[in-house]
Amino acid sequence: MLSTLEGIQFQHYQVQRLLDRGGMSTVYLATDRQNQQEVAIKMVHGSHVDNSERFQREIEIVRTLTHEHILPILDSGTYEDWYYMVMPYIAGGTLQERIERHFLTLDDAGVILEQVADALQYAHDRGIIHRDIKPTNVLLQDDDCIYLADFGVAKASDADNSMTRTGAMIGTPKYMAPELAFEPATTVSDVYSLGVLLYQMLTGRVPFEGATPLQTLQKHIEEQPVPPSLLNPAIPYTVEQVILCAMHKDPRLRFQTPHELAQAYNAALHTTPMTPVSPVTPMPPVLVVVRRVSRRKRIPLALIVALLILVLLFSVMLVFVPLVYQQPHSAATAPRTHITVAATKPGITVTPSVQPTARPTATPVRQVTTSNYDHTHKHGHGHNN
Repeated sequence: MLSTLEGIQFQHYQVQRLLDRGGMSTVYLATDRQNQQEVAIKMVHGSHVDNSERFQREIEIVRTLTHEHILPILDSGTYEDWYYMVMPYIAGGTLQERIERHFLTLDDAGVILEQVADALQYAHDRGIIHRDIKPTNVLLQDDDCIYLADFGVAKASDADNSMTRTGAMIGTPKYMAPELAFEPATTVSDVYSLGVLLYQMLTGRVPFEGATPLQTLQKHIEEQPVPPSLLNPAIPYTVEQVILCAMHKDPRLRFQTPHELAQAYNAALHTTPMTPVSPVTPMPPVLVVVRRVSRRKRIPLALIVALLILVLLFSVMLVFVPLVYQQPHSAATAPRTHITVAATKPGITVTPSVQPTARPTATPVRQVTTSNYDHTHKHGHGHNN
């Protein structure tokens, strides 16, 4: 029944061909004869009550979101038993298609991440949770411009829950946050999906995939992802930590907003990677000094070591020479003490007997004060519901 729409004309739209068919809707390429441009028309049959209601809610939501990286709605209405919405046709395809050709470079992934995060943040700030962030819902105008599409399962952040009337969870398991198995969706669960999307952009694969949707979700709950640097050695440690933080199992320990994630990625991308030092075996302070000085001043290592030895010897002299000098003097002025042991009947009595000696001249003592220091291969256009 759906294929019969190809070639028909309604209003000022001439339907050309099928672009994609999803679980709830169908997307066609059409020509807008009024504006002489190609458009994408998403259609849902009215016989599917739940789908048509959700479709109308999507239209209402997207009409409230005016953002340069959110795919806009140009027109909407009904044709016979169909509900439809008209959107710009994005000829560049989807992010999924680009990833399937080859995973992205660090810089290219950063460009796309920043735009998706900006669009998602805009929606969050207006009380809208997307709930289906994945590469088939990111459309490419070109290499430098994307559109976030498909708000078909989006909901207001103050909605009661994230379940359908049959109790099924909403979303795509490969990109779903683990807490969605037990709790309603939040903006932070969107951040998790964005983290999965970043992981996939840089490695070419999703972190978790099971034989069934349930097994996939179970992996999100129980397993840790393979470190992305093992799949793509070009990923530095700092970037890897950003990805893993965005995908933390505990929502409280993730980035709390899309902007935070994008900003952290950008900062990590421009930070010189450093190998983490184990807290159990920290680098000795002297070696730290030597490394820093040798990099900045280019002083020969042998000279530095010699200087350190001289400083050490000088310190020893400052401590021990005065002690050696003072020892005879101290011995000469020390009071002589004789101990007399007398045997008595009850036991032994020890009686110290101190002979008087010349009292040394009193010298003032300085008072010392101490202190302690505590040391987520099709065209898209909102089709994949």
